Amino acid sequence: MNYFKTETKFLSENDEAQFHQAVDFISDLLQIKPEMLAKKSRNKASVMARHSLAYYLRKHTEFPLEYIGAMMNKHHATIIHSIKFINDYSSYDPYIRMLKDSIDNKFKPDHFSFRKEIMKCIKSQTTDSSKAENILTLFHQYAKRSLT
Repeated sequence: MNYFKTETKFLSENDEAQFHQAVDFISDLLQIKPEMLAKKSRNKASVMARHSLAYYLRKHTEFPLEYIGAMMNKHHATIIHSIKFINDYSSYDPYIRMLKDSIDNKFKPDHFSFRKEIMKCIKSQTTDSSKAENILTLFHQYAKRSLT
């Protein structure tokens, strides 16, 4: 979809750079590949990433909704829905609240990488006792970091 006023996806190189910066931030925050944001997939991680990207673009840029929609190949009403979804659900869903706070403040909390490391331990091809031992070691390491 092209932005209706220009017939191009981006108005300027600066807009394109801001869009790619947003994609990089969201993909890093949610630990997904940037290509997953463009795919038409209904899996939960992809949907949440697209909602987060729309929220990020609206929060940290001056782009109009139609322009954000054109960049993401979505209708502007879909962008409105994404922003409303993040705002509304953040009031009672701790995960979405964490995403919203991370996007609002442009920071990536340590616990996202902690979750990734625990998932690695769970998926590893070792015995259950060694998995548990590795996870406890991770808890100990992260507890030490938070005390300092």
